[in-house]
Amino acid sequence: MAFLLLSQRVACSSQKNLFISGSRYISQAAAKVDIEFDYDGPLMKTEVPGPRSQELMKQLNTIQNAEAVHFFCNYEESRGNYLVDVDGNRMLDLYSQISSVPIGYNHPALAKLIQQPQNVSTFINRPALGILPPDNFVDKLRESLMSVAPKGMSQLITMACGSCSNENAFKTIFMWYRVSFGARAPTLTPPHSDPSYPSVQLGYNLEQCFSTFLMLHTF
Repeated sequence: MAFLLLSQRVACSSQKNLFISGSRYISQAAAKVDIEFDYDGPLMKTEVPGPRSQELMKQLNTIQNAEAVHFFCNYEESRGNYLVDVDGNRMLDLYSQISSVPIGYNHPALAKLIQQPQNVSTFINRPALGILPPDNFVDKLRESLMSVAPKGMSQLITMACGSCSNENAFKTIFMWYRVSFGARAPTLTPPHSDPSYPSVQLGYNLEQCFSTFLMLHTF
C-alpha cells in the first residue's frame, strides 16, 4: 500500500514536469534545480554481459556463488529509467530493480533529501521501525504516506519489502473475512494437529509455516 500511494503521488507530480527538446527535465518546484535528468534512449556498446561484467563475475565467483548475477552496474551513471552497466551499455530498466526505484535512478530531489542534515542519522543508523522507531516517526508518517492515503483509511502499517507487504495484506484479508462471520481472534495450534478447520476459529500450525509472520494481535 505504501508503494502504491507513493507511486500515485509521484505519477501525478511527474505529469506536471516539462518535456523540452526531447529531453526530460525535473521541474524547479520539485527539486529546486533545472538539470537534464533522464537519457534520451538506450545505447548498447557490447553484448550483455560485457567483458568487464564477465571479469567481475569471475572475481565474485571466487568469493561467493555468482550464477544469479546478470551484469554489474554503474549506478553513478544511471539516470531516470535507464540503467548503465560497467561496460557502458545503457538499458531501459522496466523492472526498476525489484520495483524499488519508482521515480528513477539518481533523482535529484532524492539526492537533495539525502544531503540534508536532518536525514543523515536515519540513513546511517537504519532504525528497526517496528520496534525502535525514532522520535519523529509519527510526524513523518503523517506528512508523507498518510497525507495521500485514500479517504476513510486512517491506519498505516509499514513493511520491509514487497513480499512481506503482500503476505500480510492477504493474511489481514483472510482474518477480516473469517471475523466477519463471527470467528474469534486466531490462535496457535499444536504441531502436527488439525488447524481447527472447518471450525470458525482460525489456527496456525507452526510446523507448516514457511517464512511467515504470525499476526496474532491484529484483532
